[in-house]
Amino acid sequence: MSTGNINLDILLGQINTDRIAGTNASIPQIMTRYPSLSWTQAEEIYKMVSTAYTANSSIDASLVATMPPSFSVKAKSTKNTVESLIRGAERCILITGYSLSGYFSDLLDVLIEKSQKGVYIKFFINNFQAQKSIEKLFRYKGRFLHIYNFVNGSDSIAALHAKVISVDQEKTLITSANLSYHGQEGNIELGTLVQSMEFAKQVDDIFTHLIFTKVVKEV
Repeated sequence: MSTGNINLDILLGQINTDRIAGTNASIPQIMTRYPSLSWTQAEEIYKMVSTAYTANSSIDASLVATMPPSFSVKAKSTKNTVESLIRGAERCILITGYSLSGYFSDLLDVLIEKSQKGVYIKFFINNFQAQKSIEKLFRYKGRFLHIYNFVNGSDSIAALHAKVISVDQEKTLITSANLSYHGQEGNIELGTLVQSMEFAKQVDDIFTHLIFTKVVKEV
């Protein structure tokens, strides 16, 4: 929400970012804007604004699981959740792939189709050279489809192991399940689907930082 004053909007945005990160780095910026304030007074303003943001934050989380068919659990299906997120995306998708298989091929087609319709997609892959099932995705790289590879540097064992799908900066799935048959149907996997713009922004900020620091590189 805008106050109509771009400088004030920037300051409020910084306060919210600091609140999420658990820091108070924006206090000097408050004092710069209002030079008559003492540190204590600026800190009080920071706390009041942070409290207001916290009160307006809304997080709705639900359990997502891959379980044997014989199990009866109160949780969303991993397979159904992944498919629903990808097919339902209208603006953007952030997705990671640690281990992909041909099982995910149909949803790769959906991602390609989405990108061709203007949905902005960022796909982060671990060791793309080993992910043969994703080769067709590379043919459609472009304005709306960007693919990033994790560069493990001197540590050959390090990996992009996170399994994340974040859609429209609103819904985020964090799960132990890979984009493979066993991850979606065969294994025992647990995850959480979080509906929160704030949470989605935190996830996006992490991957944006990985891009800017070249921990991941676009391919």
